[in-house]
Amino acid sequence: MAEAVAMCRAATADGIRTVVATPHYKPGSFTWNPDEQRTAITALQSEIDVAGLLLTILPGAEIAFCHELPELLKSGPHLTINRGCYFLLEFRPDAVPANVEIFLSSMIDAGYLPIIAHPERNFWFTRRHDILTSLVRRGALLQITAASLLGEFGADVRSFSQQLLSNNLVQIIASDAHNPGDRPALLAAAVRAAAEQIGADRAAALATSNPLAVINGIRLASPEKAGYLNTEAPPRSTSWFRRLLGFSS
Repeated sequence: MAEAVAMCRAATADGIRTVVATPHYKPGSFTWNPDEQRTAITALQSEIDVAGLLLTILPGAEIAFCHELPELLKSGPHLTINRGCYFLLEFRPDAVPANVEIFLSSMIDAGYLPIIAHPERNFWFTRRHDILTSLVRRGALLQITAASLLGEFGADVRSFSQQLLSNNLVQIIASDAHNPGDRPALLAAAVRAAAEQIGADRAAALATSNPLAVINGIRLASPEKAGYLNTEAPPRSTSWFRRLLGFSS
C-alpha cells in the first residue's frame, strides 16, 4: 500500500487526476476476480483520500491476447476500462497471432474496442505498421508509453514512437506505471515531447480528452489521414516453426 500511495503522490505532482488501474490478466497463468479488484481499488482510494491527494482510481485490466477474448469480455465486464466498451490489449513483444486484423475487426464490429498497449515496443509491429494503420482506421486505439517517447526503452523504441505520432496513429499516451522507482506514473514530460512533434493541442489530447472519452465509453472517431502514407511495409518471412505455432513474423 505504501508503494501504491507513493505512485499516486508522484502522479498528482505530475498533474494526473485520474488513473485507470490495469493489472495484468493472462488466462491460464495470472487471473483475478472482480471482488479482488473492487476491494483493492476501494482500499487504495481510501488511503489517497486520507492523504489529501486529488486522484481518482478507476478499474481496468491489461489483457494478454488469447483467442477466448470475446467470451472473456462478455462474461467479465470488469476486464474492460471502467466497465465500458474499451479494453487494453497486450501482445507478446516479438510476435502477433496470425489473422489478428480479422480477429480484432470482428470484435470491433461487436462493440468491443481494443486499445493496443505499447505497440512501439513490439518488434513485429515495427515491421508491420500496415496492420496498425488498418486497425486504427477500423476503430482500434494505439496507446504508447510515456517512457518510450522519452527514450527510456532505447533509441529504436523512441524512434518508432515518433513515427507513430507523425503518422497520426497514436490516440493515447499512458504512464504504464509499475513502481515509484524506475516506472513511476509520469506523463507531463512525454506530452511536452509529443508537443514538439505534433503541436501542443494534439499532444494534450493524448493525455486528456482522448482518455476521458475512453473511461466514459465514448467511441472516438477514426483519425483522418492516419497511417504511413505513400510507403509500403517491408517484406516479411514466416518460418515453418512460427506457422506451426500459428504466429506470423
